[in-house]
Order: sequence, then structure tokens, then C-alpha cells
Amino acid sequence: MTPSRAAKRLTIVIPALNEQDKIADTIDGVLPLARELLDDFEIFLIDDGSTDATGAIMDEFAAREPRIIVHHNAERKGVGAGFEYALARAKFDAITLIPGDHAFQNEGIARMFKATGAADIVITYRDNQSDRSVNRSIQSHSLRFILNCLFGFWLSDYHSMIVYPVRWLRQIAVKADGYGYQICALISLLQLGLTHVQVPVSLNAELKGSSRALRLHTYFELVGTIVSLLRRVPIRDVDLDQVPANAGPTPAR
Repeated sequence: MTPSRAAKRLTIVIPALNEQDKIADTIDGVLPLARELLDDFEIFLIDDGSTDATGAIMDEFAAREPRIIVHHNAERKGVGAGFEYALARAKFDAITLIPGDHAFQNEGIARMFKATGAADIVITYRDNQSDRSVNRSIQSHSLRFILNCLFGFWLSDYHSMIVYPVRWLRQIAVKADGYGYQICALISLLQLGLTHVQVPVSLNAELKGSSRALRLHTYFELVGTIVSLLRRVPIRDVDLDQVPANAGPTPAR
């Protein structure tokens, strides 16, 4: 008799700041996939202080789908704050963040949903970063190389979409916001020895314009995040005796 698979239940967080031209495409891509590939789900739409129609568009989706929850920030608080808001209220065992700017192709989101439950952490990696601007591609590859050298996990990506285990993420202290939040959370969980798989995803074509990821304050934020991680190895924020006995890295896929 074939053992039954674990149920795929996922909390999905979609933050957006002034993305009225892209937020509907993002949700229209995620929602059908969640309905088809997940056993149950909830979607937190985080309007991070938008001054355009982003929040109103989110409210329209919530009126049609009871599993969508909209949270409006009166002013910008950052991606990390929005993710923590959803994390504190998540009712499922796994949580992920999907950017509201329609950055990822639907095929990759589908692969991530299908891999949910295959390991403690599902780590996606962007397989077409060379299609984006040269500066942004160089930044991403350089950051990955530095993090791999410093922490030794040798991942293909540290800042793509990730499915986190809610139980463990709630127990660690993530002392970062914005761009550094996800890196800090991921490395903190990997330091606990939790299992992980890696799956490829592809980016949509990047629109012309300045990239928020390349601003000077982002570099300072990343340096601060890395320093804080190095200073607190090994992690002392959780009871390591509670880590599953079979915890450990799972080969990349």
C-alpha cells in the first residue's frame, strides 16, 4: 500500500508598493496555481503604504476569494515587516513570499508549489538572471559567491522565492528588514540543519528603470545582515534539541 503524501498547505505572502500595473498579473498568476496544486492555502496581500491603486486592486481580489487577506500599511514599513505580519498570523505549517511586481514566471511558481513538503525548506533559484541588467546580474552572482564562501551552504541562490517552515521561523530572531530579511531568515534556518531542496524558477522580462536593489542603502543593509549572522554563529535563539533527528541538507534538484 502506497503511503499517503503530506498535505500541501501554504501561507502565501504577496507584498507590493505602488505596483498598480503589476499586482493584478501577480495575483492572477498565483491564485489558479494555488487552487490547482495546493490542498489548502491562504494569501496575505500586503499593501505597503501605496499611494496608487495597488490597495484597491487587492481589495477587489479579496472580495472574490475568501482565502485572501489584505493588510494596508498607512506608510511604508518594508518587505520584512509585511512578512512578519503574515508569519504571526499564518495558519499553515509552511509560508512563502512572492513579490507583487510579477517578477517570476508562473511555471516556476508551479514548481515551487509542487515541491512544498518535499523538505523542511524549498529554495528556488533563478535560472535566467543573465537576462536582466548587467549590474543587477553581477550583484546577484557576487552576493551568492560571498555568502557561499562565508557560510558554506553552496546554494544556487539566496534571494529568490523560498518556502519556509513556520514553526522554526517563528522561533528565530531575524534582525533584518527589507532586502536582508530573506537572507537572514534562510541562513538562520540552514544553520539549524533543516533539510532543503532547490528548484529552478525563471524571471519575467525586467522593465527599464532604476532597480531598488542597487541603491546604496541596500549595500549597507546587506553588510549589516551578514555581520549580524557571523556574530551569532552558532544560533542560540532556539532549542537545538528540538531539531528533527534526520535534519540535514538534501541534494539540490
